[in-house]
Amino acid sequence: MYLELSTANIVFAVRLAVHELPTRTLFGSDAPYGDPVVARTTVERVTSSGEVRDRVLGGNLAELPGLA
Repeated sequence: MYLELSTANIVFAVRLAVHELPTRTLFGSDAPYGDPVVARTTVERVTSSGEVRDRVLGGNLAELPGLA
């Protein structure tokens, strides 16, 4: 099971998801209804730069079909 962040509307939920499930959390935005820049900024705000941020912003998703 993976947790996709497109509908997370509070920073605490994103922080908790990334902290508890860093290898099972997928970045998402609610575009065109939401702003992808705001969604990305939220992930960047709750993670320090490095492996966890890279995983959430695309690494976890790339592993699903074996692209990583």
